[in-house]
Amino acid sequence: MVPIQAVLLDMGGVLLEMANAAGLPQGKLDWRGREVLAQLLRRQGGHLGVEDLESLLFAPWRAVYARRYETGREASWAPHLKSLRRATGCRLRDATLLGAWFQPYGEQLTPIVGALEAVRELQQGGLHLGLVSNVALPGVLYERVLRRHGFLAALPVRQFSYDSGSRKPSPAMLRAALLALGVDPAAAVMVGDRRGSDVAAGRAAGLRTIWLRSADGGGPRPDLEIDSMSELPAVIGSRR
Repeated sequence: MVPIQAVLLDMGGVLLEMANAAGLPQGKLDWRGREVLAQLLRRQGGHLGVEDLESLLFAPWRAVYARRYETGREASWAPHLKSLRRATGCRLRDATLLGAWFQPYGEQLTPIVGALEAVRELQQGGLHLGLVSNVALPGVLYERVLRRHGFLAALPVRQFSYDSGSRKPSPAMLRAALLALGVDPAAAVMVGDRRGSDVAAGRAAGLRTIWLRSADGGGPRPDLEIDSMSELPAVIGSRR
């Protein structure tokens, strides 16, 4: 068997506690984010209340987001943000506007226990590391969180579904990450907490797979299973 040279990691549930399955602001954090966004728009001269954001931005986006499994790609925010700019006269970029809404939620995200130590140990062991994650917002917003918690420097290759135009279980992002790392699929492993997306994508791309056990167990069987990220370096090390 070819020794492992690269490890691709999912983000939510593997590196970061995302607070909810969608990895998006919900509940009180959603409302707080809307208040931050509305304040930003008002500073730009727009006359807009928090309640106006639902009809202008969030409801139209959710209608497309609900079909992401059918389309195999994330719902674009661009046309809805264009409508928001038209209504308010704001000229701020998409990432700035979405970042305002995301901010209160992003500040609450924390690392999975043992994840940062595991990533650093893998990096120090000479392995090539990459991130492959399904996310409904531009990757730059999640990169800020990863940087704050010390992950970003160890993950030079990052594939986010919103930016890539494809989402797991498609193998496209995994193949792109391995191409950037210069590693053959046979020498790589995909680590994720969702068998239906992470393990399925890894198998489709020709990688070995490790499932971090979770409630999301429907899908292909992984090659290996672990109960915590602290176990990962030893499991990878035994197959090098």
